[in-house]
Amino acid sequence: MPAFSIIIPAHNEESYLQKTLDSIKSQTLQDYEMILVTNGCTDKTEEIAKKNTDTKIRHLSLPKPNVSVARNAGALNAQGETLLFLDADTQLASDALEKIKKKFTEEYAVATTLARPDSGKVSHRLAVSFKNLYHYLGIYQGCSGALICRKKDFHAVGGYNPEIIVREHRKLALKLKELGKFTCIATEVTTSMRRYQQWGLLKVSLFWAKKWLQDRSGKLKESSYEIIR
Repeated sequence: MPAFSIIIPAHNEESYLQKTLDSIKSQTLQDYEMILVTNGCTDKTEEIAKKNTDTKIRHLSLPKPNVSVARNAGALNAQGETLLFLDADTQLASDALEKIKKKFTEEYAVATTLARPDSGKVSHRLAVSFKNLYHYLGIYQGCSGALICRKKDFHAVGGYNPEIIVREHRKLALKLKELGKFTCIATEVTTSMRRYQQWGLLKVSLFWAKKWLQDRSGKLKESSYEIIR
């Protein structure tokens, strides 16, 4: 039984998926399995997933795009004690699994990591640095692109809500916090800044502020999320 089950939902991620897989294959700790869950793909994502399938990497294919359903499907098939939900456009630092195994102790029920942008643009670096700060200080307890929990706890709280595909990590983290603490582990993931590149910093900031207000008022809707590819 592997220490980690790394679950990667992928919808039309042909430009990013291979880099993500390569970052996992190069980990200093190799005690893991990977579960790729392609969902509703119309590009070459499934082809990439199938090409990488081996004794450590399994591939599930779902007909419709829904990131929460995809993550739940991966968790149902996971064999590892610890689940690591990783976005398909997000790469792990080479020592990430090693550090997570060391730092994710029994007092914690949910964790994320620090992040770095895949862009050198100053505004992107500042935006990610701000996100890192509030995760690390516990001001806001969400997700950098990687979310960690134990399989038993994930199933105990019912996993991801399949009707929510925006702020879904935050919703799960709040449920898991009823079982233990949240922590931000000091290892990095490199995450795509494509939404910032296509929308600009102002529109992204306004988008997430609106989602926060909708969430607080109980009016958050799945259909209000625009997929960027």
